[in-house]
Amino acid sequence: MSSIKDRFTADLSSKYRWLILALLFLTILVAFMGRLSTSVALEAIGDELVWSRAEQGFLGGLLMGIFLVPYGFSNIFFSPNIDKYGPKMILVASMTGCSIAVSLGAFFGDNYILFLLSRVILGLSQGVMYPIATKVIAGWFGKSTRGRANAVFMIGAPIGISISPIIMGPVIQNMGWRYSFYMIALFGFLLVLPIFLSIEDSPSEEKRDLNGGNDIDLLEAFKRLLSDNDFQQITVGFTAVNTVFWGTSLWIPAYLEATTGLNLGENAYLAAIPYVGAILGNLIGSWVSDIKGNTDRIIMFSLVASGIMIIILTYSPLEGAVMSIFLLFMVFLTGQLAPPLFFTKLQNTIQGKELGSATGLMNGIANTFGVMGPVSVGVIIALTGAYTHGMLVLSMIAFVGVIGFKSKL
Repeated sequence: MSSIKDRFTADLSSKYRWLILALLFLTILVAFMGRLSTSVALEAIGDELVWSRAEQGFLGGLLMGIFLVPYGFSNIFFSPNIDKYGPKMILVASMTGCSIAVSLGAFFGDNYILFLLSRVILGLSQGVMYPIATKVIAGWFGKSTRGRANAVFMIGAPIGISISPIIMGPVIQNMGWRYSFYMIALFGFLLVLPIFLSIEDSPSEEKRDLNGGNDIDLLEAFKRLLSDNDFQQITVGFTAVNTVFWGTSLWIPAYLEATTGLNLGENAYLAAIPYVGAILGNLIGSWVSDIKGNTDRIIMFSLVASGIMIIILTYSPLEGAVMSIFLLFMVFLTGQLAPPLFFTKLQNTIQGKELGSATGLMNGIANTFGVMGPVSVGVIIALTGAYTHGMLVLSMIAFVGVIGFKSKL
């Protein structure tokens, strides 16, 4: 009788973990729609605020990039609460704050300072999402399947980015950019109840005493992590990959409109095609890692190949929307082979009680420095007036990143 009960419990846990993984996927998807909202609506926002091309490059780049600074802060200093209190209520607060922040961006869109403040709140709200997903997956999935589980929740990012122009473009064109923001906020609010009902650490999680929890010496934990060679390598590599990703993804809509004349309101699906490459990259990289290993080599190949593809994109003699979209597809396919592997390496090397803190520290450092991606692109555009020159700086970041990652091997 006991063995039958054990098998039933194991089967139930196996099915439930896929429900949790699906919910984590939707959480990341909606979060990235919120992150990309200003990028998709940048032309409309610039028209409303009467920005010149230089102002759009600088002010638009700051509006998109400022998110990453509070996001990094939140990762580092809020993520330890995941280890202390568990993921459920932290993620409920995160998604609620995210939705409120997007709504505030629409409501105060005619005031640049308040618009910036809404992006700061968005960053603070979303910083804990990846550490939560990493901790939950470590509790529900074994080592042989973690890479693919990480890839499933992480492809919520490129899917969220890819469908943002498709969903937001017609709304912006027919109703105005503010309504597209309110729509994304509504998606977030609708996820709050399922998160509250479903998210748990692991199949064996016991209810926590919210006045007690797992006390963590944050300073000592950070010192220990920062002096660890494996953590240093993971963080250096992820910072480079993240910087290139944000620099490319946040500028793609504006890049395509400016260099190819593509009207995203009428052809939004074309801007989504490059992110199919990102989805494939996540899945291929994690599958090869789970089956074959060689995680570090996959990461190094990803950085080198994406840097080369950006150069080809910049200097290709072939012009037009189709060629640009194909090359951007290849940039994302190669560049996104690596991201799930960093989280898998953390899950396999960091103790469970510090996993939320470790993931937050890695993600926080990577995204704090990741602001260099969109901001540097914006600065180069403002100085030269050329989007292609702005994109080229990202290839240099990729090459510097692979050197830094290799030096830790």
